[in-house]
Amino acid sequence: MLKKIITRSRFFIFSAIMVIVTLAICLVSTVISLLTFWRDSPLTLNSLFISCFNLSCRSILGISFRIIGKHNLPADGNVFFACKHQSLWETIALIPVLSLNVYVGKKILTLIPIWGWSLYSSGNYIPLNRGKATASTFALLRHLRRRFSSKKNVRMIIFPEGRRSLPNETPVYRGGLDLLYRIFAVQVVPLALNSGYLWPKQGYLKGGTITVSILPPIAPGLGKNKLMPLLQDRIEKETKAIGAP
Repeated sequence: MLKKIITRSRFFIFSAIMVIVTLAICLVSTVISLLTFWRDSPLTLNSLFISCFNLSCRSILGISFRIIGKHNLPADGNVFFACKHQSLWETIALIPVLSLNVYVGKKILTLIPIWGWSLYSSGNYIPLNRGKATASTFALLRHLRRRFSSKKNVRMIIFPEGRRSLPNETPVYRGGLDLLYRIFAVQVVPLALNSGYLWPKQGYLKGGTITVSILPPIAPGLGKNKLMPLLQDRIEKETKAIGAP
C-alpha cells in the first residue's frame, strides 16, 4: 500500500512539473514568434522539453535508459526507425538519441495559437487525424515527397504496431511502413525495447533502467509484403531476448 502511494506521489510530481514546463515553453515560444518570427523556435524549445522530460524521468520516477547496438545507428542519410511500442516513454525520449528531424503527431496540436501554427510552419511536423486513417496516410506521403524532393535527410520514427502493447504480447504489425519503404526506397532500422515493464500501458510506474536495442538496418529493395514479416520477427525476437529490466 505504501509503495503504491509513493509511486502515485512521484507520478503526480512528475506530471505537475511537465505541465509547468509545457506551459512555460508555450508562453516563451509565443513571445518569440510574435517578436522575432523565429522559424525554428518550436523545435528548439521542444528540445528543451525533451531534456526536462528525461531529467524528470531519472530524478523523480527513477527511470533511466541504456542503448545497445549503437554501431547500427546510421550517421546520416534517410532512415525510417521502426520501433517497438510499449509506452509513452519512447515517443519522447528517443527523439535526440536517433536525431529525428520529422515528427508525426496529433493534428489538434497545430491549433494552439502561435506555437502550434509556428510548429506546423516549420515543415518538420506532420499533423495526422487518427480518426481518418486513409487521409492521414496521404498527408504523410505528401509531406515526405516534399521532404525528399528538397534533398533533405529524413529521420523519422514509426510504430508499426499502431498502438502500445503489453510486455510479452505479440500484436499485429500494420502494413503502412511497407508502403513508405517501397515508395521512397529508404533503409529501415528496427528498434526493440522493454519500456512496458517500467511504464506500462496498464498499472503503476516502476523505477529501473529501460533497454533500447538498435538492430542492423534493413536495406531498401525488398518486394511487396516482404518487409513487415521480417521486421516483426527481428523486433519480437530481440524484445524477448532483452526481457524485463
